[in-house]
Amino acid sequence: MSTLIILLALASLGSVLGLAGGIILLLRGKILQETSLHLISFAAGVMISAAFLDLLPEAIENGSENTFLWCLLGMVGFFLVEDFILHFHHHEEHIHRIKPMALFIIAGDTVHNFIDGIVIAAALVTDLKLGFLVAVATFAHELPQEIGDFAVLLSTGMTKVRVFLANLFSACAAFAGALLAYYFLGSTRGLLGPALGLATGMFIYIASADIMPELVRAKKRDSKWHTAGFFLLGIGLMFILTKFIPD
Repeated sequence: MSTLIILLALASLGSVLGLAGGIILLLRGKILQETSLHLISFAAGVMISAAFLDLLPEAIENGSENTFLWCLLGMVGFFLVEDFILHFHHHEEHIHRIKPMALFIIAGDTVHNFIDGIVIAAALVTDLKLGFLVAVATFAHELPQEIGDFAVLLSTGMTKVRVFLANLFSACAAFAGALLAYYFLGSTRGLLGPALGLATGMFIYIASADIMPELVRAKKRDSKWHTAGFFLLGIGLMFILTKFIPD
């Protein structure tokens, strides 16, 4: 199987398949009331372990003494992107009153998916196993995030069909980012180290600044032991995949 086909498959896993969470919301919204926090906990464990067990070691191996600087830049850079574009994802209480905000949500999600595609491609160019693990981590994050996106867009007055099509369009941006990075990084191997360092910083930021605070705030609504259990389950899954998937 060609590397390009594998890349498109991994980009689909990390973006389009993540729409499953939103689709379940459209069809069986009540099912998610008791499971959404568990999905978020699981995603946090997957992303933080993917960053430290997979991305960071590969970034160090392919990079230089500046690897940790690139990680820092990844965290700061993604914070700035999210602060100016993607922060609309996390302000549902304001968005439902302003319908044009739907455009900002879709635009922010498109940028996010484009970056996800770049990260998946950078990982795959480095190593097939790493590409798969990063795609799995991206999927785990996208699943609960899409639930939130679908819910917010529905609250703006959009129909279910338009919400689905808008998010499908946004998810396809991952293919553009993946293809761009694949052809660019494939011919410039010296950029792999910095690219993986940036990806590591991005994953750490998403897990620690976006997901974990939601878990802390939600403790009153769910058992902290359940939350911790799914968080550890995510870490355990990535540890097992890292150790037992052949290189």
